[in-house]
Amino acid sequence: MKGNPIGLHTIKDLKDIAGHSWYPDDLQILLRKPKSHEHSFQHPFRSDSYWVVLVTQDVSHNPLSIQLNSKEYVLRENDLLIVPPHTVRQPSDTEHSCDLACVAFRPDFLFEAGISQRHIDSFEYLSCSPCTHLHLSAEDASRLMTVIRMLQEKNFSEEDNPFAAEVVRHFFNVFQFELAGLYYRYTNQKKVAHDRKEELLWRFLTLLPEHVKTERSLQFYANRLYVTPKYLTQTVKKVSGKTAGKFIDDLVIVEAKNLLRDPSLTIAQVADRLDFSDQFFFSKFFKRYTGVTPSDYRRSA
Repeated sequence: MKGNPIGLHTIKDLKDIAGHSWYPDDLQILLRKPKSHEHSFQHPFRSDSYWVVLVTQDVSHNPLSIQLNSKEYVLRENDLLIVPPHTVRQPSDTEHSCDLACVAFRPDFLFEAGISQRHIDSFEYLSCSPCTHLHLSAEDASRLMTVIRMLQEKNFSEEDNPFAAEVVRHFFNVFQFELAGLYYRYTNQKKVAHDRKEELLWRFLTLLPEHVKTERSLQFYANRLYVTPKYLTQTVKKVSGKTAGKFIDDLVIVEAKNLLRDPSLTIAQVADRLDFSDQFFFSKFFKRYTGVTPSDYRRSA
């Protein structure tokens, strides 16, 4: 079984790949050609940012493969992939012939860019787990790429413009609304106005991946969302049909499976990293939700 420790790469680490710095730090745009990955991430990792990846060209029909939370996604020309923060990402070892565009941004930047609360429901797709994968028409892919290039140009701009940050945020908002429009059109979902309860669910699902390895109590998430645990439980259940506790447990299992694939970690260490009191309680929890023990899962992985 192959495995490597799963590290966390911040959005700032992207500048080491591209050799450029951006302003602001919470937004990065990366354009890549095939075989230009000498400094890219070769082992499983997490990121603190959303990644929006667009495959712009595949000259030899050799697609890009990537695993997200152990599920494989194959990307071809004009494919769009939206990856939430803290998803475990494992690039393929095989070479690909795809040109890529990647827009990475931290969740807070979405609000700092001035997205109005009345439009926040338009971006609920960002909380999809583990990702959104769409195949665009050539025309739509080209239009989105034009917006990405404009955003990159403004983000790289060194002009002495006292409103440079505002210009970048403006183009970022254009990018987000273009992205949202594609999502609703290609998934055949209707944009609806969401109330405060639906917004609470969206924020809960955005917060969960960042903290679930060490925080499983409803009290923690309720405190971060400025509501009571009872209100959080009732609201999540009413809006989604699934309890907040079930969302937490499901994601803990995903985290546990990712850690169990790392042969350098003992099961006791996996239990410790997930903040279980000991290996026994972790094994009992894991078997209850998966039907197998951590040892059996590790042998079959």
